[in-house]
Amino acid sequence: MAKGRKAPRRGASRAQPKQRRAIPGWLWLVGGLAIGLFVAFLFQLEPGRDGVRRDATPKPTPQPTRPAPVQEQRPRYDFYTLLPESEVLVPESAVPATPPATPATPPETSKPQVATRFYLQAGSFRQRSEADRVRAQILLMGLDVQLESAKLNSGETWYRVQVGPFQDRNSLTQAQQTLTGNGFDNLLLQQRTVNLN
Repeated sequence: MAKGRKAPRRGASRAQPKQRRAIPGWLWLVGGLAIGLFVAFLFQLEPGRDGVRRDATPKPTPQPTRPAPVQEQRPRYDFYTLLPESEVLVPESAVPATPPATPATPPETSKPQVATRFYLQAGSFRQRSEADRVRAQILLMGLDVQLESAKLNSGETWYRVQVGPFQDRNSLTQAQQTLTGNGFDNLLLQQRTVNLN
């Protein structure tokens, strides 16, 4: 059942809105005079007038007397003039016609040649099956990949999936971009020095 409005009782009067009081005329007059005087005062403060300008000259501040700074004596370089004057002429008879023969150096002993190779570690796994799965994915991308097992001090064996070796940084960067583009984000760069004999 819907509730309706109550019916007005007989003899009840409507609520009369409150009437606003009018502001007396003398208050308007005083307010207008105050605003007019304020505007006239602002015109009197016009910045171009001499009476309003501030003194722009700075006040002289007494400065403590300082001793005159000692000029540093910079060294004077005369070699531009001294070098041409000290030139020594060597007579032609003192210069041999043929240069002396260089002494034969003994053949170098075979020094081990050291090369730097770079690897990217694409992952490290406890189970070989997981490492083989990742290795197969990388092989399908056309990169060289190998598994390396590492024994920890606790006796656990971890299997590292390593991409490489790379001889230079350019091929390493290309491999990184290929792997990153295929979802391998956490790549660990490893640098190894290898003796080439």
